[in-house]
Amino acid sequence: MKKISVIILLFLLGGISHGQDSAYQYSVTKIEGGSQSLSSFQGKKILLITLPIVNNASSDSLLYSLDTLGTAHAADLKIIAVPSYEDGFTEAQKSQLEQWWRSKLGGHILITDGAYTRKTSGVQQDPLFKWLTTATQNEVFDIDVEGPGYKFFVSGTGVLYGVLRPQSKISGRSVQATLRLQ
Repeated sequence: MKKISVIILLFLLGGISHGQDSAYQYSVTKIEGGSQSLSSFQGKKILLITLPIVNNASSDSLLYSLDTLGTAHAADLKIIAVPSYEDGFTEAQKSQLEQWWRSKLGGHILITDGAYTRKTSGVQQDPLFKWLTTATQNEVFDIDVEGPGYKFFVSGTGVLYGVLRPQSKISGRSVQATLRLQ
């Protein structure tokens, strides 16, 4: 309950700001190739999640839960799954990982090409993740990605309104409560 209260408080604080940048100014590179502007998802919530790289039962469970969530909320939620170079993603294993992810995730989930997601990557950090993790840019959250399973929630107006760490299960109450906020 304490986590939900913090999220709600941060959401309310984020809603007060009028000068903040929007997620819609960013694009992602799809793993299949080509670019996708986040502005094409205006009016839908966006859940960005860092993907696991290691194929094991825990990762499979996360992917199945993510697919279930995406199917249940297809009308009002776009899920963008991001493999991170810092978590071990490499171009050499891209094809194999894409095959594994696609075997668990439906086409309604956008999988991006690899990205540098962490602040410790410095100038290599992907601009979208710089916005997601830096309070001076998103005006709410100052957090760093520390591994797979980080979840960033963007409202239908492009405002970052929630961040959950990997311990928050996709099928858990924290994710469901966060989705209901906006």
